[in-house]
Amino acid sequence: MTSELHDRIQRKRLLLGVGIESLYPSNVELAGMVGFDLAWADLEHGTGSPHQAEMFCIAAKAGGMLPILRIPSAERSFIMLGLEAGARLISIPMIESPETARKIVELGKYKPVGNRGFAMSTRGLCYGIGDSAVNTEWANRETHLFPQIETMAGLRRCKEIVAVEGISGGVIGPADLSISMGKPLQYDHPTVIDAVCGAVSEIRALGKIAISVTGHPILARAAIEAGAQICVCATERGSLRTHWTQIVRDMSQLHRGEGPPGRDLDAPTTRAQPALRAAFNGGPSLGDRHEGEMK
Repeated sequence: MTSELHDRIQRKRLLLGVGIESLYPSNVELAGMVGFDLAWADLEHGTGSPHQAEMFCIAAKAGGMLPILRIPSAERSFIMLGLEAGARLISIPMIESPETARKIVELGKYKPVGNRGFAMSTRGLCYGIGDSAVNTEWANRETHLFPQIETMAGLRRCKEIVAVEGISGGVIGPADLSISMGKPLQYDHPTVIDAVCGAVSEIRALGKIAISVTGHPILARAAIEAGAQICVCATERGSLRTHWTQIVRDMSQLHRGEGPPGRDLDAPTTRAQPALRAAFNGGPSLGDRHEGEMK
């Protein structure tokens, strides 16, 4: 039996993810309603509480998405927080060795794969409804551990890291990776593109899932062509920044008497998903030049 994540990839080939910095449940649910497949919560750089993380996961399910939580580090308390909240995917930042990957599996999978601590009534174990042995088997199948490759040290050992049993795949974080390479935030630099695509290819060669985290159209397209099955390609704040900036420009244009913009200023998203997919197929830029700065 395959997991729901694998089934979705098999059916759609490419899953789109969006980062929701506010963790606000209504915004998370909305993201699913407009067509995103995964909701990404950043608990490494954000300030979310355990309660907010659980509500984030509940809202993602309500919107028809799978939730992915990026936790602060590979510590037991962080891994447990994400899994008990009901996250289907956990991303662990700055992983540079297979030894750390094995530690992640030890903490994040039940026996016989790992040695995850048991708490029967959490959301991560279906609130204790049904047979506990069946629930732990379900959790081992349906929750996924993703080391994040975002340094040169991690890149050099990417294949070893992702090959660890119990690891579902790898997340490629181009922001810190580009900085580590001495090409800070140069997402269209050939060396950065080659590094990202090389990591994606290594992950796919292992039969595992490659996640690209960038909204930069050139890098996103290259990663997808290399085999990435998931692309976290937008953020809540980035989208608001782009939209609000455009509204200010449009209203200033109206004030100057230069004519209306020819569209409803508060309804820019009717073609958002087609435009996004078009950008990945060689179309125009996604709009916000900062969107590529997701890690």
